[in-house]
Amino acid sequence: MVDGVSVVSGERVFRRDPVRGVVSALVISALLSAVTLFVLPQFLPRRMDLETRGILVLVVALVLTGVVFTSVLWLRNTRVVVRGDSVEIGRAGNREVYDRATTGFRSKITEHRTNGLRSGVTRALIVYSAGREITIELPGFTRSTFNDLMAVLTPLASPAPADPVDAARARAHLPSSFTVDSSKERSLAAGLMIGAVVLLLVAAAVGALAFSPGFLDGELSALVLVVPFAGVAGIGLLIGAVQRRRVLRSIPAHVAVDHHGIRLDDRDIPFAQLTRIWLTPTGYPVRRIRFERAAGRRMTHVLGSSRVDMTPDYADFLLVVRAQTAHLPELLRLDLE
Repeated sequence: MVDGVSVVSGERVFRRDPVRGVVSALVISALLSAVTLFVLPQFLPRRMDLETRGILVLVVALVLTGVVFTSVLWLRNTRVVVRGDSVEIGRAGNREVYDRATTGFRSKITEHRTNGLRSGVTRALIVYSAGREITIELPGFTRSTFNDLMAVLTPLASPAPADPVDAARARAHLPSSFTVDSSKERSLAAGLMIGAVVLLLVAAAVGALAFSPGFLDGELSALVLVVPFAGVAGIGLLIGAVQRRRVLRSIPAHVAVDHHGIRLDDRDIPFAQLTRIWLTPTGYPVRRIRFERAAGRRMTHVLGSSRVDMTPDYADFLLVVRAQTAHLPELLRLDLE
């Protein structure tokens, strides 16, 4: 098994990594036991002897450990088994089998934020069967395992036409060249850099004045308070400018796609040298393409966002790559972040 995916006698099994499950159960159990050790005795009668207190705390800690391991390793240990004609979803003692020919599948990813910071991701599988829509959460599924599962249930690659002539005609109606406009991203990076330079110069100038004789005794001595605020703000803007510059370096100006590979500006990337192409769905706020080479090296490029526009549209680009890689059905995957 590799990262929650195993292959057994013609079927693919997707589940959470058992090692990670055990480790998380141990960590949660240790934290709850520590809380029990320090908190529970405060609520016990003072007349209770020390030995009874210790036994009671131990029993509660063991019960909590059992509940945690039962929840992590059984109640929340959902397994998805994909066979040629059916899909089995559930945990031990509570599994349901769906016919692949009459069942639809879709992914659902929910990003959780705390005080504006990303705190977690919930991945779920939506099943359409017999007029029902069923949402099944998949706790513990990593991004890689979930992507592999959806690639098996809803393949992105189009079936290769039996007639090569028909395939060539279908590809001829699709655009082969795309332009990427990153001027808004470049303007943002330049604005951040200018703001950072101005604030840092102000901080440096006021700091230099502060060391001049008599400045701190004058009416303008309060300007010294500007130094830390301007310095911190300048450093923050400088970090943001560096990050945007890094994003700019990953944005190609021109993209071309043909039957043999993808060309980014003046760099050719043949399909034969790749093991996987990952494309983010069209509805994502940031659209990326990620290449995985046989040597293990990965490359990621931004093709669309609120400040990056692709012409023709990114949806057309996805269709073109899908058509041009139809003869390599395992190459193209959706990157469900």
